[in-house]
Amino acid sequence: MRKGVEPLCISFAGLRSATAPDSPSGPSGSAIQCYEQILSRITWSDFETWLKSTRHPLHARRMFNLAYKFHKLAFNNELVFMQVNRTRVEIIKSLALLTRFLDVKYDTFLHEQFTLWMKRKEVKWTCKTVSNNYENSKTLTIDKVIQMLNKLPIRYSIFGKFVLSTGLRPEESLRAFNNHSNLCKNGIMELFWDRGTKKANSVYCHPEIHKQILFTMSRGVYNYINKKELGFELRYLRKLNFTINATKIDPLLAEWTQGRRGNISQRHYFLPMMNEHKDKWNKIWRSLLNNTNRI
Repeated sequence: MRKGVEPLCISFAGLRSATAPDSPSGPSGSAIQCYEQILSRITWSDFETWLKSTRHPLHARRMFNLAYKFHKLAFNNELVFMQVNRTRVEIIKSLALLTRFLDVKYDTFLHEQFTLWMKRKEVKWTCKTVSNNYENSKTLTIDKVIQMLNKLPIRYSIFGKFVLSTGLRPEESLRAFNNHSNLCKNGIMELFWDRGTKKANSVYCHPEIHKQILFTMSRGVYNYINKKELGFELRYLRKLNFTINATKIDPLLAEWTQGRRGNISQRHYFLPMMNEHKDKWNKIWRSLLNNTNRI
């Protein structure tokens, strides 16, 4: 163990008892002091390397930047009284990753102390976004959404309508769009991706959009398709897609294409169904998308 670190780790011998349920003050002063002392000696590049070794590079960079900027908020009431929004949730996650890294590197119990402290302070890991899909559906009709997408620069307009017609999640859409030439076979993109509880089975590819996918798309598209600029988020297009497919084609197939039903073992049932309904799907979506000046 490196010189100067050993006393810090030894001071953690009584941390668990210091935060027992009958302790109303949360983490002991020694726990907070130890956290501060370790951070004063931490090599931040080690933390960044640890993040990138197990997480997506973009997510790792985001978590590192937040932890580096807000590391003083751990065990701090300033975090408790921050506005409850997505930014606070991301800060909390970055601090949780930081304390977990310190546990791994210095054999401490800081992550456990941090989660106990959050529980005592009633700090939640999530936030509720105020979004009334029923009300949105009455004002943000598919025709209006397509008209707004058509006002975007052509690259973002094509991508937006790709998301709308496939019903994929934003991250899945980027991946599928950028690998379109390898994935699209005869108007159907077989994906079968699995990210924990989020699954993507297979989706239709609109023939006219298919012809225009001659470039790749970056996450910069989020700067153009968002609630501030257009009045809706990119993920809202997925909801519209399900509504159209479920009401005009087949509810079971709509759930399959959005990864809500079935899995790779059931593709022998659903893929023939997709071929059966492909002409109908193309006709419906061609009618919807051709109601405007662009496709």
